[in-house]
Amino acid sequence: MRGSREAGRLLCDFDSSVTAVRAMGRFLRGRDFPGLGTGPGSARLGDLASALPEPARRRAFVLGGAGQARPAARIAALTGEDLAAWTADHYGPGPFPAVFVGSGSGAALHLAAALGAPVLPQTFLLPVRARLDPDDPRAALRHGRPLGRLLLDRNPDLDLCHMHDPNQDRAMVGRFMYFRVKRLRLGAVLTRFLRERLAPGGTVFVLDCPLRWPATVLGERQRFQFGALGGIPPHAYTEGGEPVARFLAEQGAAARTWDAPEADAERPEAEWGYDDALTADLRAVAAERGLRLRRVTVPEPELLSPLVAELYHWWYARLGLPADRLVVETYNQWEPYWAMRTGSVPFWLHFPTAPSRDRLADHLRAAPAYRDIHVNLFSNGLRSMGQLPAAEWGALARRHATGTGGLLGVNARAYPTDIGGLLRYRSAFAALGARQDLPPPLTLAELEEFLESARGGAAHRPVRVADEDTGAGTAAP
Repeated sequence: MRGSREAGRLLCDFDSSVTAVRAMGRFLRGRDFPGLGTGPGSARLGDLASALPEPARRRAFVLGGAGQARPAARIAALTGEDLAAWTADHYGPGPFPAVFVGSGSGAALHLAAALGAPVLPQTFLLPVRARLDPDDPRAALRHGRPLGRLLLDRNPDLDLCHMHDPNQDRAMVGRFMYFRVKRLRLGAVLTRFLRERLAPGGTVFVLDCPLRWPATVLGERQRFQFGALGGIPPHAYTEGGEPVARFLAEQGAAARTWDAPEADAERPEAEWGYDDALTADLRAVAAERGLRLRRVTVPEPELLSPLVAELYHWWYARLGLPADRLVVETYNQWEPYWAMRTGSVPFWLHFPTAPSRDRLADHLRAAPAYRDIHVNLFSNGLRSMGQLPAAEWGALARRHATGTGGLLGVNARAYPTDIGGLLRYRSAFAALGARQDLPPPLTLAELEEFLESARGGAAHRPVRVADEDTGAGTAAP
């Protein structure tokens, strides 16, 4: 389909939604996920890239961002159905027992992998070519507003958030605008996907992250978000202070604070938040096809990770397999294939920041002891606020492992400009050694049994899993 191919050429290769679809499409075909699905998974090439001097590595991140930027005219011509077709084309004919629709989450990706289920993200990143000052959000807003309106007029079923984060995404926002679009209606392509590729009586899991962020409303279905979920809270972007001034000085910026547009609303967070407008169409198709509709509510995306880690521990034990190896992934460097082949319990973190470190530490204190703990870190090309040094992550793993603990596939000396990490993570995961073939998928009945046993436990507490009433008697009691 031409629309699917065009969407594939315009999407951002490191977007969390794009990499989730590519990883799951490959996993369901029994394949691993090297180089974010676009390149080789070569430890040797990764080591060569990371051996470059730091200025060269930082420049490589900026050039990588420039290479992802797409022409505004082509972005404006893209449709939501093009994005849906690109997503659907990554999966086989099924029938699948379940599907995950909605917010992004690496933990949900591993849950979907256990069930043998596709993921259909609500949100995608469209990288619009532009030369911008990362520290001038007002100019970024003005530059993106007309194109955003043009895109939305062509796509009444999409919501657009122009996200601008000069902290975590600084290496990229000078080269392209982050246009994140959320699907508000299911559309013909994805409706057909649910009708034709889900098994009779299958389950649609709605991953609902209600996380919100201050936004400047620019018009119907159009807004601007300054900052993003990560190392610092929303008010730090707008109020500034000593940490912001120090960060800007380190980056060689002329400013010591950001003059941000005034936020006049709180809306679903650009990358991770779920817009509940989509649920009405999901409810309708579930009622029509006799599907079970289940809402998984998670306050923040990585809060699902302890529950999924506990599920894998329970599942491996049921299969008579050891469950004493933990592999920690960050952002989009996930590997569902090698997590299962190596018999590893996966634990996903949104970003390598202090809040994420604390959540991992909480899990390690509460969970049964792991013999081996391996931590892989995503590099974003600069030392952003809230980010922790690689050494702290390695020390945390060693402190809690009863056997081997430390970093996995990370050049600690090069981090966070470890440009080779994108090429190295797959090889590093595989080098842990296969303990098993891919096990048969977890059944929905087994998942229910686990959720009942976990209900009320520490890992389950922030997560709510409940049936949605479709009006057709499909909800379980």
